[in-house]
Amino acid sequence: MHTVQFRFLSRYFLLPVIVLWAFNLSAQITEKNPDHVYGYDPLLYNGMAYYYYAPPRTTGTQYLFTKFDTEGAVTLRGITYTHLALNYDIFNQQLVLKYINSIGSPTLIQVSFAWLETFEIEGFHFEIIASADSTKEIYQVLGAGSSKILYFQNKKLLIENFKSTDRYFSRIQRLMYVYNGAGKIRYKNNRTFVAAFASAQRDLIRKYIRKHDLIVQKATDLQMTELINYCNTLTGT
Repeated sequence: MHTVQFRFLSRYFLLPVIVLWAFNLSAQITEKNPDHVYGYDPLLYNGMAYYYYAPPRTTGTQYLFTKFDTEGAVTLRGITYTHLALNYDIFNQQLVLKYINSIGSPTLIQVSFAWLETFEIEGFHFEIIASADSTKEIYQVLGAGSSKILYFQNKKLLIENFKSTDRYFSRIQRLMYVYNGAGKIRYKNNRTFVAAFASAQRDLIRKYIRKHDLIVQKATDLQMTELINYCNTLTGT
């Protein structure tokens, strides 16, 4: 009789101990593996593995930034994920996410374009915008009104010279657009920038550019943000 009671009591007291131990172990695993923060959310972690390698003896990098931004953010289907390690491969036009998988190894994946809306890296804001043929492209976006500045950035992989097989990534190449909600209009200088707006607004925009001594193809992001925000105040002029 005593033996039966002892076994019953042992099971009764041992079960909470096991549950508590399992809970603590689970908490430790979650803390050590950053990919558990979002619980392998399929919306975020549904991209293909990223495996791009430049040809041997290639100098430079395919990325826009020299290192992954561990404070990056991504918005997919209206849900924003923060504190992510991100970089933007502008040669292949892919957003790359780095995280630590469940076995503790660094992993790179391409963030899927299927639901990608916006992302932030190093304080720069990017949006996915569809062209007339529904092709999705990545643009850096400046401005908060109906009209915005769009920068499309890429790099080329070039050969050093005709006698060499060595390659290098070019400097960042940038195409500049004004986006008015209906479509984008490319500009190259002050004249073509002004021409992107309604005729009633052009004189005021020219005066703003002259007053602030701007050369739009060389202006900083802050200067262009202030310019496009000013242009947005002229709606209906």
